Amino acid sequence: MLYQSEGIVLDQQDLGETDKLSTIFTEEEGLVKAVVKGGAKPGSKLRGLTQPFTYGLFQLWRGRNFDRVTQVSVKDSFPLIMEDYEKMVYGRYVAELLITVLPERVRDQNQFRFVLSVFRCLEEKDDPWVIARWAELGILSLGGFAPTFSSCISCEKSLGEGPVYFSLRNGGALCADCIDAHSTPREVPEGSQIRQYDEIIKISPGALRTLQILSSKPISGSYQSDKLMCPRINAVGQVREEITLLLRKYMAFVLEKRLRSANLVESIEDARR
Repeated sequence: MLYQSEGIVLDQQDLGETDKLSTIFTEEEGLVKAVVKGGAKPGSKLRGLTQPFTYGLFQLWRGRNFDRVTQVSVKDSFPLIMEDYEKMVYGRYVAELLITVLPERVRDQNQFRFVLSVFRCLEEKDDPWVIARWAELGILSLGGFAPTFSSCISCEKSLGEGPVYFSLRNGGALCADCIDAHSTPREVPEGSQIRQYDEIIKISPGALRTLQILSSKPISGSYQSDKLMCPRINAVGQVREEITLLLRKYMAFVLEKRLRSANLVESIEDARR
């Protein structure tokens, strides 16, 4: 059966000697894998229309195992991402995260519009760190893994100026009054890959406010607009380091694996410290 939908190419790999297999996040069908016949041939018309980050109107034939791309009308290819090494690394990271979180063939228009906005903001803004953190929190939130930073997950009171902690196991912030009932804060080596189910991470007031801003937009309302406003945040120094470490640990905890593209992202971020 032939169908069409707007979509964003997230990944592509070789399939045999002459074909390509594209992973496309479509607005109507969700995440699909589709064969690009002859896509590995230099003269193929579809070769340049199905590269990663291509956004367009796709015509596809539904198959038993994989769909097949028959036609593409390109709307955007995000050239400013592809021309900038760091932005391309972050773009690949966002795409891999999305593929990991999304089930196949589940329609999610809110997630589709959010990720489209992420790529547009990544192309426009000079600081990909902010967009990556916004993307992490938004994708996880819309996928049902939303961490809570607005109130204490135990007593549900607003978080004041006192000490605040984040529980990996419970996926949210804890106030100072409730921390003893959950766990005693303890230091864990920064480079540790051990999955600490009961780890508690202290959050400074500046980092908490930044996390609240970054996580506020993706979880409310329906995305009717093609473009959300990019977050306007200037996180530097200790605040940036805290958020980076916290989200690295939370991502590993929730996903139960390490994304392949995370190494390059972390090497860029660690070099900027």
